[in-house]
Amino acid sequence: MRLTAAERVVCACLRGERDGVVDAEVLAAARRHRVHLLLSAIAPPLEFADPAAAPALKREERAAAAFDARREGDTRRLLDAFGGAHIDVLAFKGAAVAHTLYAAPHLRPRTDVDLLIRRTDLDRAEQLLATAGWQHPPEPEAEVFAAQRHYVKLRGPGADWLLDLHWRVANPRIFGDAMSFDELSSRAVALPALGRTVRAPHHVDALWLACIHRVAHHDDEIDLLWLWDVHLLVSRLSVDERAAFAALARRTAMTSVCHRGIAAATDLFATPRSAPLLAALAAGAVEPSARFLGGVPRASVFVSDLKSLSSWRARARLAAEHLFPPVEYMRARYPAWPPLLVPFAYVDRLVRGAPRWLRHNTSTD
Repeated sequence: MRLTAAERVVCACLRGERDGVVDAEVLAAARRHRVHLLLSAIAPPLEFADPAAAPALKREERAAAAFDARREGDTRRLLDAFGGAHIDVLAFKGAAVAHTLYAAPHLRPRTDVDLLIRRTDLDRAEQLLATAGWQHPPEPEAEVFAAQRHYVKLRGPGADWLLDLHWRVANPRIFGDAMSFDELSSRAVALPALGRTVRAPHHVDALWLACIHRVAHHDDEIDLLWLWDVHLLVSRLSVDERAAFAALARRTAMTSVCHRGIAAATDLFATPRSAPLLAALAAGAVEPSARFLGGVPRASVFVSDLKSLSSWRARARLAAEHLFPPVEYMRARYPAWPPLLVPFAYVDRLVRGAPRWLRHNTSTD
């Protein structure tokens, strides 16, 4: 696994090893991977090469805690409104693991709140968000190739709240169709920190989600924060839960993807009790999802989505969503173009976008 020397020191610190001091390069690596606040919270404190670094990091941690408290208060009010409207919602990914795995939620940085709902509740959920002051920036209103919409609540410079509303667990169909909302909901657990009626995926499912997310949306990249999530989730599994997780990975044909995430976390953080789970996930039959390991170009994601769809009508809609987003979106993307030139904007978009289809499948999700 290719890591810089500074990144390996960060991993050693998170493992509890305290040989040497944390210098500027190590601290910069921790910031890149968004685990710097974890370094601040380690007890007893780490030794920093710059005596001013530790108190500065503590101040940053306190500011992060205050920001997180303001954001979570707004999130709780929104999710209580979801409950009052009888919209079943699951908080998942960063927002959920921050409140279930970490000593304090601000120690798990996240740029947004990810919520999962049934597709049939999307229109009502959007109405509720609009009433609560959330704006939906212009974006392609895709339903076949995408599985989420993005929202923002303006709170002032540098303090805008972001929210992603999902109706599948991932955009690429091979991952998004592997686990339904109803299945996740059937095993979900209460998450009172985010609202009276809010629930989160059971940690067996949360581990499955953490393993597929880094591959489906982020090219199987080595991100220490996401792998620390995996490490914490594996560490809390009981023997029965490890068996349940392995069975889930096999049933959803995600054993290679899950093995990759757990093996990477184990290599970096010496995850306890992971060996039996890795053995249970040992490679068997070749799974279609394994093609995503190491990253794939966007064109490959498109081809995979085409193969996952069962009708030509759905495949035609998939192509149309990629090629011809709504006029409102195009006008927002090309604000200086007169309305009569919008058709040429589509041509410009196709020409400029073609090279990106040969790049890897990265996402800000």
